[in-house]
Amino acid sequence: MNRIVNMLLLLILAVLIGEGLSARQQAKADSKQTQSAQKIYEPNVYLGKSEFKGGPIQKNVFIDLMKQGLTAHGSHGDLYRVTGFDFSYAEQKLYEDSNGKIVMMIDLSSEYCWGDTLSSDIAYARNMLKSVYLTDSSDIPKGLYDRVKPGDTLYFDHIRLADAKKNPVTDTATIAGKGMKFYIVK
Repeated sequence: MNRIVNMLLLLILAVLIGEGLSARQQAKADSKQTQSAQKIYEPNVYLGKSEFKGGPIQKNVFIDLMKQGLTAHGSHGDLYRVTGFDFSYAEQKLYEDSNGKIVMMIDLSSEYCWGDTLSSDIAYARNMLKSVYLTDSSDIPKGLYDRVKPGDTLYFDHIRLADAKKNPVTDTATIAGKGMKFYIVK
């Protein structure tokens, strides 16, 4: 009799453990479904009319493609219009510390750009100031296209995209595009 009770208790315990594991597996499946439903689609953004979306790039190629602006399209061929982005420029420069030693440091500048291209203040500062001052002085700050060199890093973040098929005046809804990081090589 004692043996039969032990067998029944063991059988009940096995059933309860099985039910618990089944419920845990169901909960995991439900959480995976909600996680996949929460994934946000971010279309790829490209430099100019190319397939560059980050990584190493030569200076002249970067300048040529950046003048074309940023473009974006989804994996299904959906076209998007870039309405703005954060641009950050990490420029390597040589400085002299307090002991007179030359030190390589990074200067970081950042600006929000409306539309799909860099603002002319960033890109062409030297040319604009030359025309204002009518001088060729070397103390006029250079624009990005003059300053960019191997070792520098360029970031495009918080890229806002709108559906290219919709009217930009009446439909102002935007989505986020994937950010890009380029570093200039020789």
